[in-house]
Amino acid sequence: RSNTISTVQYLYKHYPDAINHAATEGAYPIHTAMMGLSGRSEPENVIDVVKFLLECDPNVKLQQFRGMISLLHFACSLDYANSTILTGIEVVKAIYDAHP
Repeated sequence: RSNTISTVQYLYKHYPDAINHAATEGAYPIHTAMMGLSGRSEPENVIDVVKFLLECDPNVKLQQFRGMISLLHFACSLDYANSTILTGIEVVKAIYDAHP
């Protein structure tokens, strides 16, 4: 099982700087966690991962996909299935709540 909160916590413990490094396509770890939402057997795990990453570093909420798409815009623009829409709403709420 990938992208579980325990996996993310383990990786953060050993590679804390990775939270602020974008992949070559412009996605940070928080974007990657959200992108996998539709294909997950337990989509609610994404909520825990997103909240954890937002709590780890205040700069996470400012990370832009490809340097131009805000985290909130990114979360709102994902294609959610009927089975993941409630999880998507919780993710958007977590991101919104991270912006005081």
